[in-house]
Amino acid sequence: MEAIIRSVLPMLDHDLMNDLTSELDRIGVKTDSDLQYVTLDDLKDFLSPIDCRKLIQFFKSRGNENVLVTQSSNCPNSSAFDVPFHGPSPVTSIPVPVENAAWLSDFQIPWGKMTPNLRTCLAQGKRPEASDRRHMVRVIVDSIREVCLNPTKRQCAEIAESIIQKYPNSFSDKTEEGELIGCGYYSLLCQLKTRVEHLNRNNTMARLRKPKRTGDEVDDTQPSTSKSAKLDSYGCVNWNPTDLPEGETCESLEMMRKEMLSLFSKEGRRAAERSRVEELMRTTFIAQRHCINARPPPSITDLQAKWPFLFFKRFLCAHFEKLTGIDLDLRLRESLATKGERILYFFKNLNSKRGKEVSKVLKDIDREGRDVDPGLAAVLLMMAHFKEKEESLFLLADVTTTPADAETMLSLGSTPRLIMLGDSILQSKEWMLAIEGKVLFPAIDLPFVSSAFAVLFGCYYVLNIEYQVEAATTLEFIQRFIVRINPDNSKCSSKFQVSKRSGKMVQRRNSGLNPHVSTFIKEFMDFSWQNC
Repeated sequence: MEAIIRSVLPMLDHDLMNDLTSELDRIGVKTDSDLQYVTLDDLKDFLSPIDCRKLIQFFKSRGNENVLVTQSSNCPNSSAFDVPFHGPSPVTSIPVPVENAAWLSDFQIPWGKMTPNLRTCLAQGKRPEASDRRHMVRVIVDSIREVCLNPTKRQCAEIAESIIQKYPNSFSDKTEEGELIGCGYYSLLCQLKTRVEHLNRNNTMARLRKPKRTGDEVDDTQPSTSKSAKLDSYGCVNWNPTDLPEGETCESLEMMRKEMLSLFSKEGRRAAERSRVEELMRTTFIAQRHCINARPPPSITDLQAKWPFLFFKRFLCAHFEKLTGIDLDLRLRESLATKGERILYFFKNLNSKRGKEVSKVLKDIDREGRDVDPGLAAVLLMMAHFKEKEESLFLLADVTTTPADAETMLSLGSTPRLIMLGDSILQSKEWMLAIEGKVLFPAIDLPFVSSAFAVLFGCYYVLNIEYQVEAATTLEFIQRFIVRINPDNSKCSSKFQVSKRSGKMVQRRNSGLNPHVSTFIKEFMDFSWQNC
């Protein structure tokens, strides 16, 4: 096994190699053929994402078509329903019906059966009414079920993609700026698949999915995922650079890092004003990324000890811009002001459709008057709409609170939190940011609420922090709608969460794009089209 891994990763550290081979042995890899069943999750705690992909690709290329059914005795808690539906498994005890996909190549969408209003919208490149869109979904699914009772999600995705390609202006998921959200057809895919599952709810012979569990509890003995687990690039353009700056070596970059440490120890925060520090931070970007992306990942305290200037707003935002290609401070300042006002207008015009949580926030906004920042108000409304608690992102403290007071008196949590100084979150005029129980950005570094949001959101990307599940939907909304970073995958991979209905730990369904975010953006865009 070691020889196989060495052929792909010849420079792998000896200790890491021992840990990796021990893990492969633990999960049941006994022969060369077993390697084809290794997944990214099996390797991610030991290797960088790129090295994981190299190994996975190599393992699959060595695999053969003979599935071994040998390791079930080593997995007493496993069952046929634990097998992911998208890939093979070495443990197979129940045959899974395979749909005949030949129908898909000949399938034609019956556009002639659609409503006249929808056909008019398509001809004019407009977005159809929600009722017309739902009617279209019903017609398409009825037509599909004439040739296939239960199309797979992949097959539904192909049909949704073909619709988006033909009528992008009418159906695609996109921002107001015209940028695709994720794959661009996720909301339509969800509607198609949900309709299929609804029609098959009592037809067990046509069902491909595993039966629903009774009750929403999960085993308390299951380990919970880390709230600040490290992720891959997720929409970045320069996540793990490999080319050193011209004329520089690893040794020269390390000397630059030590020079910055010396300046910080002598001058403290004043050293950040030096142009030399700005130049050094720009040049050492590759070294900062390699330090952040290290395996195992460093703690925030270790990062701050090695790169103290990274925890200044100007340098964090500069790092974010090089990482993603986006001027975060500028984009948030503009988007929170303009889109914030329109989100407020949207919720005020929902009338009976809005929930009691949203109504409460709207009353608080009206009571505060004109001094309320529209961006902050919009974020609080989104948290209420998604039924996420304010304390999962914001902590309220007295205006006299110092960083030391906050660390002593507040429960700061491990993931980023904004400490709002004032009588209420809406009235706050000063802000601090804390991570892993420590205030890292004092109020002096955050002069505006948009600056506070820039640091809050920037930390998730720059420091490779996963969205905490308690605020994951709101953070993904900010990412996709406000900052406009729209990869296909999700930045919250937690497998469990606390049920908002029962308060118990339940299994969390992960998907490429948060369906609540996708649905809201679609409704907001439809509202904008009808009220522009």
